[in-house]
Amino acid sequence: MASEIFKRIMLGFGCSAIIMLAILTGLMMKDAVVPAKIIWENLLASMGIGAYFGVASFIFQYDRWSPLKQLVIHFLLSVALYFPISIGVGWIPLKPLAIVLGLIMFIVTYSIFWLGFRYYFKKQAEALNASVQKDR
Repeated sequence: MASEIFKRIMLGFGCSAIIMLAILTGLMMKDAVVPAKIIWENLLASMGIGAYFGVASFIFQYDRWSPLKQLVIHFLLSVALYFPISIGVGWIPLKPLAIVLGLIMFIVTYSIFWLGFRYYFKKQAEALNASVQKDR
């Protein structure tokens, strides 16, 4: 179990590193000068969120809950973690319109990822079922 948690945290760190690399590349292309402290804070926040999403995927393996309950709990925990961090680091300004727009963008992004994973796992299940039917 501990090795699986570690593996998922590292996967989350990897995803956050790719996102931070893209952001830093954009800043570099604009010749922006950013203090190391700000880069460090943003990297730490990104890694924390990445680690959370890596570990939080365990929620979807808890078979005692319905898929809807898993989704709702994962979404609410994600919002509860993401918004304090993103507001604290300055990704979302502490203004009502910015928070509403941030929430809308979060919901859209969350939905795209959820639909993508749902499609992927549905296709995997269909392929497994087809192989089982073929073996009969």
